[in-house]
Amino acid sequence: MPKQSSIAVRLDQAGPFFLGALALTGVFARGGANISYALLGLWGLILWGRAVLDRGSPRPPLPPARCVAALAAFTLIWLAAILAGDDPAAGLKIMAGRLLPLGLPLLAWPAFSRRPDLLSRLPFLWGLGLIVAAGLTFREGGYQLICLRAKAHLGIINLGSTLGQLIPVMVAAFLMALSSGRRRETAFFALALVAASLALTQNCSRQTLLAAPALSLLVFWVYRRNFRKPQQLLLALALALVFILPLASGGGLRFLKTLEYRAGSDYLILNEADRTIRLGLWSQGWDAFQDHPWLGQGLGKGFWLTPLPPEGAKGPPPHSHQMFIDVLAKTGLLGFAGFLALHLAPLSLLWPHRRSRDPETFFWVWAALAVNLQFVLNGLTDQVFGLKTMMYVHWTVTAAALWQTQKAGRSDS
Repeated sequence: MPKQSSIAVRLDQAGPFFLGALALTGVFARGGANISYALLGLWGLILWGRAVLDRGSPRPPLPPARCVAALAAFTLIWLAAILAGDDPAAGLKIMAGRLLPLGLPLLAWPAFSRRPDLLSRLPFLWGLGLIVAAGLTFREGGYQLICLRAKAHLGIINLGSTLGQLIPVMVAAFLMALSSGRRRETAFFALALVAASLALTQNCSRQTLLAAPALSLLVFWVYRRNFRKPQQLLLALALALVFILPLASGGGLRFLKTLEYRAGSDYLILNEADRTIRLGLWSQGWDAFQDHPWLGQGLGKGFWLTPLPPEGAKGPPPHSHQMFIDVLAKTGLLGFAGFLALHLAPLSLLWPHRRSRDPETFFWVWAALAVNLQFVLNGLTDQVFGLKTMMYVHWTVTAAALWQTQKAGRSDS
């Protein structure tokens, strides 16, 4: 086998480095994550360009055919919905933003093939990112345990969603290390959980205050047979931080305001029966779906609680603050089917491995299931499909789980 040049070796290792940088910065720095992902995408283009131009160069590995086919079907259906709907130009622009993070599995698999050990490093990178995020948000709160909807100074605006994804993953990593007797790893992931709880205290996202404990308990349940009584005490202390600290420091009060009418808000309530902004937007989204049941109204048209967009409104049109209603309203039943296929295809491949005896496979499968469940829970009260920082974590965890299960299948055969 011919020896690779130093440039080729460095090129091969650039992708894993950029994916690691994406995992680390995606927790606390939106700008850093976007730059890392752009460089990872450039690396992927170079790999495919080299494979096309040089027949002797290996083609980058792709995720399972079922996942690639689902991505292709989703793309084609949504393009049809955009072209059939209002303002196709605006819809295509929004679609580009939706598609961008969906390339992550296509890029992560070549990275894993070049650095298989990257899979075991990802949880540590996310844990380190949570520690950095905790420091930033604690400073933003004036070093006090208060609920201030912290965004962190480095510019991540979706911290609540990211915490909802990574807290269950950290719980799973903590449990795997604890059950295996790896003390240093156990201590690190316990520290990451403390940091995540501190960041959640400052951020106090309502969805995360509900989703993170529920999904953490689910992870604990699936790991329940691995623990003895002393370990369970340590586990209870770690999980208590996730549950109690954010609620006791003011986050619990936000539950009482979830469906509270906000006078003087950015959108006006025309119908007095609509007691909240979200309920009014859900109603408008459902009405839009009923008016355009097959391909929707298109991505280029949004929902306003006024007859016309407010004067001076800029940016993409607003959504209905409910992911499933939003997908139905803008892409119809056909688009909703493509959306489900996109997310259910990888889950259908992971589900048979949920009882795997291999600790790494078990960890990644349940990490992916937890992240996907958080996506559903968050989507019940917001439009989260396409939030880049959230999608980076979502598709990296899913791609890692698919890689791990395929590797486990190859080793078993």
